[in-house]
Amino acid sequence: MKKIQIIEKSKFANRLLAFFLTIGLLFSSCNSELDINADPNNPTKVPNSTLLASAEVNLGYTIGGEATRMPANIIQHYAGHRGQPNEYSRYDITPSSTDGLWTNIYDILIDLRAIEQNASQSGDKIYLGISQILQAYTFSVATDAFGDIPFTQSLQLSINITPGYDKQEAIYPALITLIETGIANVSTNQGLNPGTSDIIYGGSATKWSKFGNSLKLRLLNHLSLRNPSAALTFLQTNPSLITASADNAKVTFFANPANANPIHQFDVLSGRKDNAVANTIVDKMKTLSDPRIPVYFYPVANGTLAGQYLGNIPGDDDDDSGETKFSRTGSAYASIASPVMLLSAAEVHFIRSEVYFRASDPTNATSAFNSAVTEDFTSLGLTAAAAGYLANPLVAYDGTLARIMEQKWITMFQGSYESWVDWRRTGLPVLTPSISNRTSGVIPRRLSYPQIEINVNGASLQAGPGIPLPYVSLGTKVWWDL
Repeated sequence: MKKIQIIEKSKFANRLLAFFLTIGLLFSSCNSELDINADPNNPTKVPNSTLLASAEVNLGYTIGGEATRMPANIIQHYAGHRGQPNEYSRYDITPSSTDGLWTNIYDILIDLRAIEQNASQSGDKIYLGISQILQAYTFSVATDAFGDIPFTQSLQLSINITPGYDKQEAIYPALITLIETGIANVSTNQGLNPGTSDIIYGGSATKWSKFGNSLKLRLLNHLSLRNPSAALTFLQTNPSLITASADNAKVTFFANPANANPIHQFDVLSGRKDNAVANTIVDKMKTLSDPRIPVYFYPVANGTLAGQYLGNIPGDDDDDSGETKFSRTGSAYASIASPVMLLSAAEVHFIRSEVYFRASDPTNATSAFNSAVTEDFTSLGLTAAAAGYLANPLVAYDGTLARIMEQKWITMFQGSYESWVDWRRTGLPVLTPSISNRTSGVIPRRLSYPQIEINVNGASLQAGPGIPLPYVSLGTKVWWDL
């Protein structure tokens, strides 16, 4: 739903968005005939190419921004040492903390819904399918973080600015249907091809189908406590999935400050220097002699500890503005041009391994586990090191869910929001609450509904899941989290 209050986006995000919008407009103008009855200075309809570029760029910034930073501190990938990151590490997450995430998610969805409406009228089924798959993806991130959300009545702009809330148990089946419809539409390969306006896959119907099926598998696996057989039943249909890192769904950024990766913007270009990685993940990877350490983390930059890989204790406010104590997110995900991962082959294989584990199929569980680790190493340019890592007895699949989820938690440093889903479903890896927190030692299981929603749509919120209680509501479970 479009928000009345405007939340300023990063100036870097705006510059990158402007770049893609310009490209989209150039391509659309080159492919259109001059209409002497249309005023070029007052366009009446935004081209799908422009809307798609806008939605994908904003999705990359949102997933790599607040959708990562809050869960990363909860799941102990990050442990901010001061300022806002330290608040997140202490579970000091209030309604105002989630204003930006909520607003950006629904802004993305508005663009995607506009593409769907335009493409439905024009018969451009590739655009139609892409918009539907990305809507399902974006709505899923929202409902997994918040629980019940505006869904059926949302995205109606001025028609309904106070939409009601749908229950998550009704949203999930609707998302599965939306994915299936999107795959069917994109698979026709009919209509205009987005080409370079599609930043994720360049208009490849085949890759979008794989992404849609992989997203469906992810969501069905989220229901492991509600419907334990759903993911296996789907796998048994032999769907086309993302199984090679070359097909990873990601938003790529550029090696200049105006178009930089969002984590790099927050950690480096902003000059804040108040985020740090958690000792939980750093120490675990050091114990395993994990070859990914140098690309996952930057070493301590200055002082007597320079060159070492060290994490902060979750919840500790040991100031490190001089960068003499803790490591930061490294080149794989926080260099200036690092991609933001939406869904990877490594994640898909870990899901398969978990599903086969639950099905008492150790052969396929082992094979999928090995493929998951190998594909993550491949995506990071470390293919040659994968076999040696898997040979480590502390790494090799040992027939337990704990081993699968530990390695997935490490790999999902690329997407902490999804690792948070895994922890809530399985309780793995076992985490100790941050040493200083606002929730009496309860690790958050959802985010607080935003202040902007309380202010603008309070009646619908009250009639639905209810106005959040500060810090207490963070401990309540979403529907699939039994």
